[in-house]
Amino acid sequence: MLRKKGFTLIELLIVVAIIAILAAIAIPNFLEAQVRSKVSRTKADMRTLAGALESYMVDWNKYPGDGAQYCWGYPNYPYDAYWYVPDTITTPLAYISSAMFVDPFRETELVTTPKYRRYRYWYVDMTWGTAGTRPTPSASYYSFLKQWYGSWKLNSAGPDKTYGPPYNTGIYPGTMYPELPIPYDPTNGTRSLGDIMRSQNDSAGIK
Repeated sequence: MLRKKGFTLIELLIVVAIIAILAAIAIPNFLEAQVRSKVSRTKADMRTLAGALESYMVDWNKYPGDGAQYCWGYPNYPYDAYWYVPDTITTPLAYISSAMFVDPFRETELVTTPKYRRYRYWYVDMTWGTAGTRPTPSASYYSFLKQWYGSWKLNSAGPDKTYGPPYNTGIYPGTMYPELPIPYDPTNGTRSLGDIMRSQNDSAGIK
């Protein structure tokens, strides 16, 4: 009698096990590659934004407002969406074609205001200094933030998709405000906590 050709149950189980092992190897590697790609894109975007900020400074002797309550009256940048690069960096002179640089780690987040998907931007001299309409600088934070970041800071939420976590407040003046985010460090794991940052004083984003 001829024996029908086919796979035995054991052979099928071996094939399934091999597929599962290959998937267990491939999926994490794919996710790691995605994170690395987003980190590279974020850093490239921040270099572009930093160049636009500095070009704006050369022409106007100030950086574009961050939309804080001490902003100097930008009609197209409402204060309910402050601490983001304003649209005014595109007009009347286009230092950059669009201010809508979406954070790759927040582009799929469900938020009511699209601007909240952008990179976060602080103009330190406006929010805590007197570059805007604040009458006196914030004694608790301004000198420290100025030394820490310079006049501005950009940051991405990073792979954890959230702002922060912050440093322990014991390392800087004040209590819990403003919280200084811990920088993202891929040596702690590609998907580790922390924010990807760039500031006037620190293009490497180590603080």
